[in-house]
Amino acid sequence: MAAPLHPDPNYRSPRYSIARTATRCWHCGQSTRVLALLLPEDHETLDPESAEESNAWQPAGGNAFLFYVAYLPDSVQRRLLQLSSTIRAAHSAATANRYWANHCEHCGALLDDQELHCETTGAFMPCSEAEAQNIELLQVHEPFEALAGGYAPEPEFLRFMRKA
Repeated sequence: MAAPLHPDPNYRSPRYSIARTATRCWHCGQSTRVLALLLPEDHETLDPESAEESNAWQPAGGNAFLFYVAYLPDSVQRRLLQLSSTIRAAHSAATANRYWANHCEHCGALLDDQELHCETTGAFMPCSEAEAQNIELLQVHEPFEALAGGYAPEPEFLRFMRKA
């Protein structure tokens, strides 16, 4: 793969997918659309302990959702913003960091990535084939890189998510 476009990415891939689904807002209780980034099994991760070495990038060997994404290239940002006006860089009091976060379409509340990706009722943690079918995957055949604090390898029921 080519050299990174930004000095700090810790994930890169020759392509990626944008996952779309809906969830209930914790604040107003209404259904709202949310997005997430999914990397294919041939993506690479940066080993922070060997970041100065030539072999710092390692093959991941599996699909993974990224979350708490602090950096995205402009092309990925534009694509996300074309799909949703409610995803944007925001500061979270829970993490004390700034990251690309979903917000409720109705009340504007920040929808924390912990809830979307790590809880058993999370929008991107389906517990059944039927729940997975509510997630649509839009494949993007462009290079990708990101700096992310969260990584969910081998999402369960991935094969049941719908390809757009």
